[in-house]
Amino acid sequence: MRLNWKASLPGGICGLLLVSAMLATGSLAAQEAAASASTESQREATALLKSMADYLASMDYFRCTTTNGYETVQSNGQKVEFGETREIFLARPNRLRVEEVSSDGLSDLTLFDGRQITTVSAGFNVYAQAPQPPSLEDALVYFVRDLRMRAPLALLLSTHVRTDLLELAKNVEYVESTKVGRKDAHHIAAQSESVDFEFWIADGKKPLPLRVVITYKTAPGQPKFWSDISHWQTNRKLSDKRFQLALPEGARQIPFAVQLSALGATPPGAGAGQVTP
Repeated sequence: MRLNWKASLPGGICGLLLVSAMLATGSLAAQEAAASASTESQREATALLKSMADYLASMDYFRCTTTNGYETVQSNGQKVEFGETREIFLARPNRLRVEEVSSDGLSDLTLFDGRQITTVSAGFNVYAQAPQPPSLEDALVYFVRDLRMRAPLALLLSTHVRTDLLELAKNVEYVESTKVGRKDAHHIAAQSESVDFEFWIADGKKPLPLRVVITYKTAPGQPKFWSDISHWQTNRKLSDKRFQLALPEGARQIPFAVQLSALGATPPGAGAGQVTP
């Protein structure tokens, strides 16, 4: 038995950054956000955030590695950190592959192949599938909102990042010029109603996010999520084979947990305080 980690994550972490923004209507224009910035620090930080969002939305293909950490608040109030690494492969308009290894060594795969969404748990040799909405943007929303699956930093994978991130960000400030590893970076901070967040954005012609820190200020214990984003490849077309499904031998198909809940069944491991992830 292990500490409850996935069940104790703040709800917003599933899609941050951010399905709440992806579901919003009437996004503010980037020019409006820039105009509302009243100080030089705010104007510079807003411009950097906009350039990062525009660059992410402009790419037809990319791959990167994220190293993520989560503070989870247990039933006794203690914060415990868990983590994962994710290899992300994206090909617009409708394909995504995420290979995850959690801090306990278990491996998972999420695949949007343009026709269906598949998640595979190698540790338990099971998989679940559902029809995929036509666009990657709609598929991400469906994955998080309807299937209730985790997709950290989902908005950064969507072309909606171009407008929705600036709508989300309030009180944007430039913190400092610094380095992430050996890369020159701009550190900026911003707020929304429910979270505080920080970005470290690469300096230069490719303003890619290198690090993200999110504080869930309205959640009990104000837990944090952080992600270091590295090994960016932005100029190489990804092979179609990358998005072909190859199931492990003997893998058994199961429903998504939300589908079990709809049938009145209890998902495995839904104990109080202690679960096996």
